[in-house]
Amino acid sequence: MIDYEAVIPKGTQIPVLDRDVLRLLLQQDKTYFPPGTQYRYSNSAYALLALIVEARSGRAFGRFLQENIFRPLKMTGTLAYEAGSSVVPHRAYGYSPAAAGFERTDQSLTSSVLGDGGVYSSVADLFHWDQALYTSSLVSRKMLKLAFTPGPATDHPDTGYGFGWYIGQHRGLREIWHRGSSLGFTTRIARFPDKQFTVIILANRNDANLAEFPHRIADAFLFPEFRQP
Repeated sequence: MIDYEAVIPKGTQIPVLDRDVLRLLLQQDKTYFPPGTQYRYSNSAYALLALIVEARSGRAFGRFLQENIFRPLKMTGTLAYEAGSSVVPHRAYGYSPAAAGFERTDQSLTSSVLGDGGVYSSVADLFHWDQALYTSSLVSRKMLKLAFTPGPATDHPDTGYGFGWYIGQHRGLREIWHRGSSLGFTTRIARFPDKQFTVIILANRNDANLAEFPHRIADAFLFPEFRQP
């Protein structure tokens, strides 16, 4: 599926919404390759999934998340942000390096697309979500098994892609992880389910180099023989 960010018309200034992603994709007449045959990360499917959730549930996507995920898991500080109708207490703003230090770079053209982003949360709330993935309270065990089963190989060595997760290993231990970035923000989550150990990092700066931080933290707790001084 074509990544919608690659086909946003030049000169666009109004923020793109999920429904705009559908309009952009309806104008495409090809895909990168037959579905399921290769790996290429694309945000488009997440936006379409949000629209499917709305159509099937009869609820706005943000409300669906609140009623079916955030509230049941007591993620009290988490919401799908919609300008003009959302309030985020203690909100962290995003920044990018600049000549004189840092400048605020908090929103981009795609920040209002909720299917692939737009969820404001905290490490404490994401811990509740992480713990739910060890149960069937949100997703059936059958679906979780599919989600955590590696599919096509990715651009990371010995790593496949599941349903929204990279599946690999660290020092022989299964690692399920993902990265995220938006203008002014960089994130990383790494789950080591066989040890029920998870590292969650949320940074409010652009292009923060977080790739090895989860491994360094995992080494400190799980592999003392590799602990760095």
